[in-house]
Amino acid sequence: MDQQKKNILVDVFYLHVAQTGIKTYMELVCGEIENYSGKDFRFVVVPHKNRVLNSSFFKGKTSKWRNWLFQLLYFGHKLLWMPICSVWHKADLVFSPDILSPVWAKGIKVSVIHDAFFWETPAHYHPLWRKIYLSVLGISIRKKARILTVSNHSKSRIKHFLGENCPPIDVVHSGVAFGEYKPDNKLPAPIERPYFLHVGVMEKRKNLVALVKAFGIFLEAAKKDFCLVLVGQRGPRETLDDYDAIVAAIHRHDLHDAVFLPGYVDKQTLNRYYQNAFAYVFPSLNEGFGLPVLEAFSYHLPVIVSDQDALKEIGGDAVYVCEDNSKEGIAKALTVMALDEGLRKRLITAGGSRLKAFSRKKFFISLLDYFKKTLDG
Repeated sequence: MDQQKKNILVDVFYLHVAQTGIKTYMELVCGEIENYSGKDFRFVVVPHKNRVLNSSFFKGKTSKWRNWLFQLLYFGHKLLWMPICSVWHKADLVFSPDILSPVWAKGIKVSVIHDAFFWETPAHYHPLWRKIYLSVLGISIRKKARILTVSNHSKSRIKHFLGENCPPIDVVHSGVAFGEYKPDNKLPAPIERPYFLHVGVMEKRKNLVALVKAFGIFLEAAKKDFCLVLVGQRGPRETLDDYDAIVAAIHRHDLHDAVFLPGYVDKQTLNRYYQNAFAYVFPSLNEGFGLPVLEAFSYHLPVIVSDQDALKEIGGDAVYVCEDNSKEGIAKALTVMALDEGLRKRLITAGGSRLKAFSRKKFFISLLDYFKKTLDG
């Protein structure tokens, strides 16, 4: 029976450094593979997921020499080791959830390109490594690598930048690996006052400086005793990091007693912040998918998002969209959310319904269907 199964080789080497959406995506794929008992595929994960996750050598804010070492090992893994593994394991398909497929491999190659950030914000990446990434990606595409992405917005942007050389792109929406919050398991509130919540790495594209300024406008206009909580660590690279600008905005607008930066927190503490939040606000200027929207839905929170296509695609009618992404537009959304209880209740109900469309089971079934379609030609 095993001889009839198609061999799927899954590359998770990037978990050594992944912090945000790609990390969540790869862990979700690995979790579903571990539970897979079907007869169509045999999955081989390289390297072993637990070994990569338990390694901290390349994680967090590391020295420059470690960053360079990772890049060298990463490209060696892609260009040498993965082709060898594809032959050794007789791969029918090589699945790379981290943008790059190997230039050569046995079987069909599939790259998951989550967003178009490499093209849209070149200043956020080291020019040498960006050039190498895009060169290897271009060679892979010319050698018939397939492209999978996580939203129709990302598909549109990737097609725009690849132009006439773009191969067909398929969309499989990511799923969620977290369970739905149960009110009877509520933990004590970390802050006594009602608060708006944002969770994520403090990168410039997250638009958090504008959020801090908007919150100051909101406090003056609404005369409400609210707080703003920004959970998350600094950006992984200096070109991406916005932490210092966020702190400067807090000081400039005298918001020391109203805006809190708890940094990276453990899972139980994060649950406390989610469970007791008044609403979730996601003002990002650029997202490929927007997983925090779904996580907020799982905690029964009303959600405010920026006027950004991926967030509107994922949130549907279950999110309140800012009129624009300026501090004034965000401030108006905060005010509406604070004053309109009926809106909050409607969004919470709609969010629970919307979440069902992104279950981990639906995601993995869709991914398996994509594998079957791709292998069948």
